[in-house]
Parts: sequence; structure tokens; C-alpha cells
Amino acid sequence: MSLVWLRGLISTVDFLFDVSRSEIHISFSAIDKVIMGSVRLRLRFLLACVILFSVVVGFSPPASAQSGGPGTIILKVTGLRSEKGQVKIAVFNSSETWLGDHPAYNATIDVDGQSVTWRLNDIPYADYGIAVFHDENKNGKMDKNFVGMPLEPYGFSNNLRVTFGPPKWEKGKFPVRNPITEISIEVK
Repeated sequence: MSLVWLRGLISTVDFLFDVSRSEIHISFSAIDKVIMGSVRLRLRFLLACVILFSVVVGFSPPASAQSGGPGTIILKVTGLRSEKGQVKIAVFNSSETWLGDHPAYNATIDVDGQSVTWRLNDIPYADYGIAVFHDENKNGKMDKNFVGMPLEPYGFSNNLRVTFGPPKWEKGKFPVRNPITEISIEVK
């Protein structure tokens, strides 16, 4: 019975939604005649408005997911053990692509000191994770020993250290929610 009442109530009210501003405009002209005489009906009407407002707010995108930006990541890679070779950088934007063959952004920077700095401009606000390694011999790949352990220095965002297996996305990701986000990774 309450669903029928709610359906009837909603059909007598004119609603205008502006989701981009999270505004709800309600015309009460038809409501005055229907429910203003009864306290019980007033409470039901108020409850219906609260439920409707909750539904509209629930369907609007959260502030953290709204498009923003563009953002810039400034990455500083430190701890390079020599001034030769290149630093390979891979930037990932999801757990599905994390440490895979298809990063959202990548770069190769020539090494000329104990650290390098790289700037990634015009990226949408989102969560990102970064993996880097120092390709000292410029062969374009991470050199490993006979059991698969890396021989060249590497690092991850949030300066994660690997013990057994690759680091998890949840621990390596960081938010880009401001025009400039500075990240430092120390390779080891």
C-alpha cells in the first residue's frame, strides 16, 4: 500500500533535477491540496522527499571521480648507483594494468647524475602507480639472475619494497587530485 501511495504522491509532484549542481527543485502546488491537512500524510511526504533526494545524490558522481585536471606528476628518481644508462618509467592507472605490458604512460630518461626528474603533464585526476628501473646497460629490459631476481636497481611509487612477489596495486597507488603531485622513488 505504501508503494502505491508513494507512486501516487510522486506523480502529483513536479520535480526538476540538476545533477551537475546536485540541486532538486520541487513544485508543491499539487501537494498543498493532497497532504497538508494530515500530519501522517505530511510525515509520509517528508519521508518520500528524503528517499528521493538520497536516490538522486546516490546517482551523481562522487567528487573524487568527477573530471578534474589536468594534473601533473613530477617524479624524482633517486639512488641511482651510476651515471650511465637510462631510467625506464611506467605509469599505471588501474589494478588491471598494474605492472603489465601496457602502462597508461611510459618514458625513458637518460641518466646524467645520481637522480633524474621527469614530468608528466595533462593527466586526468585519478589514482596512479609507478614502476621504475635503472637500465644501466641500455638493453631495454630488466636484467635478472638465474632465479629471476632483478640485477638492476628498481623501485615503485610509495617506495614499496618487494619481498616475495610483485607489490599490490593498493599499496603502490597514489592519488592525483591537485594540479601538481610530486613523487619521489628511491631505486635499490
